[in-house]
Amino acid sequence: MSPFRSLLAAHGQGTWNRSARELGRQGAWVLALVVGIFAALGALGLLLGGGALGWLLGSRLDRPVVVSILSGLLAFLSFGGGLIGGVLGGARELAWEAYRGFPLRLRTLYLAELTAGLADMLPLTLALALTGLLLGIGAAAPRTLLLLPVVLLETLLMLLALQLLVGGLASALVRRLRLALIGLAILAWMGSTLMSPGLPKRGGGQARTLQAAQVERIQALGRGAARVLEALPTHAAARSLAQVREGRWGAALASHLYPLGLLALVMVLGARIMARETSGSAAAAPTPRGPDRLWSFRHPAEGLGRLHFLTLMRSHLGRFAFLMPLLTVVLLKGPFAQFRANPLWTVPAAFAYLSLVANNFVFNQFGLDRHGVKGLLLLPVGSEDLLKGKLLGLAAHQGLQALMLALLLRALDHAGPAPLLGGILLMGCIFLAQTSVGQWTSTWAPRPMAMDSLKNNNLPFALGLLSMGTSAAWAGLFGGAYALLAWAVPRLLVPGMALLFGLVLTAHLLLLPAAAAALDRRREKLVEALG
Repeated sequence: MSPFRSLLAAHGQGTWNRSARELGRQGAWVLALVVGIFAALGALGLLLGGGALGWLLGSRLDRPVVVSILSGLLAFLSFGGGLIGGVLGGARELAWEAYRGFPLRLRTLYLAELTAGLADMLPLTLALALTGLLLGIGAAAPRTLLLLPVVLLETLLMLLALQLLVGGLASALVRRLRLALIGLAILAWMGSTLMSPGLPKRGGGQARTLQAAQVERIQALGRGAARVLEALPTHAAARSLAQVREGRWGAALASHLYPLGLLALVMVLGARIMARETSGSAAAAPTPRGPDRLWSFRHPAEGLGRLHFLTLMRSHLGRFAFLMPLLTVVLLKGPFAQFRANPLWTVPAAFAYLSLVANNFVFNQFGLDRHGVKGLLLLPVGSEDLLKGKLLGLAAHQGLQALMLALLLRALDHAGPAPLLGGILLMGCIFLAQTSVGQWTSTWAPRPMAMDSLKNNNLPFALGLLSMGTSAAWAGLFGGAYALLAWAVPRLLVPGMALLFGLVLTAHLLLLPAAAAALDRRREKLVEALG
């Protein structure tokens, strides 16, 4: 067996062994069956939807606007998917440190990492959508069939290679978090200045003049976006399909020199980062620290909460989470700037989006403890206090992010105090509901998390699906309550959300003894998986 196949086989076998150890062999087979059924249904929907869209575009490839639309879709699937996957930390699949003692070539390790990354949820979903899109184009324009595999490979490889590259750069960015925060604050301010419509309340013809000027500015932005799309390699790939449809094979093949050249550059940069990380030279030398100050607490849960909060703040992923409020504001002031004037959905959407950051920690609350979980479970503390301590630490971590987002929305978006306070309470409701689920999954499928890296910190596929489903459910439930109160009785927004928060907190505390009992039953599994 070649080294490449050995790496993939070891990765697949290791993933199956972890599932069998955590769930039992029968539970792992049941989980695989359920996930397989849902994945097949989702894949069918993506293929059919992408195929229908591809058919519409493929039958009109002679129109320049259709080429631009196809270019934008390919750019979203490759560049957008790579950036999102890299920032969210889902780029690293293989345990590189475990392979340092083996005589593996960098090329083999890099290609194995790319292939293993395709099994992650985001790349797999985008790959299915891309396949359906290209199949639809091929059905509508049969002359393009011979060139479609080239476009498919270019787009998928750019997605995976950019995901690896951004994941490595994100790790370096966390080490310079202070500079990153300052830089993103400047970007948010520039975005608010440049993208804000800024229509004052004036009457008559002056308002109409300003509206006409705004329409002209939007049209200018559209023309600028079209020029940006034409400069991307995906536009060359989309244009090559139109050229093949016209029978110009030479021009079509020449159009792929630019996408292939950029792909090669991204892969070389990603391989260089991988070489540095696998050799261990990128590991920062430990800095000497003085003894921590002594601290006391009135209740064991308070001490455990502070311990967990400090653990979160010392991890790269925990520090990286504080970039997300700024990124949320940049999204509101940039792509969604035209909807700024309607806080009925922008404020709750911002806080609901920010709540997604905690899912990795909430669904794996003992992951950062790693070997220390043995000492944690030996403390003379009950399981309920242990879970309460985890809850307090996570609440402090999420609360600081919510406060940061509220201040940014107040300063840059001029949101009122009542919507912001309601948004914080909305985020608190989602956090408590999600933490109640996470207390079960943390003992059901524990997984060690890296403190000094963003790689291998993503949730397993099954927990990722559960995380997305519960996040959507809580956001719809509590966000709907927020929107209903803000629309029907704005004066009762804060009292209503406070009442809802109290109800969710009561339900969380009532479910806590059952979660603690589950923790008592799974203590040995926790030590086996993490220690």
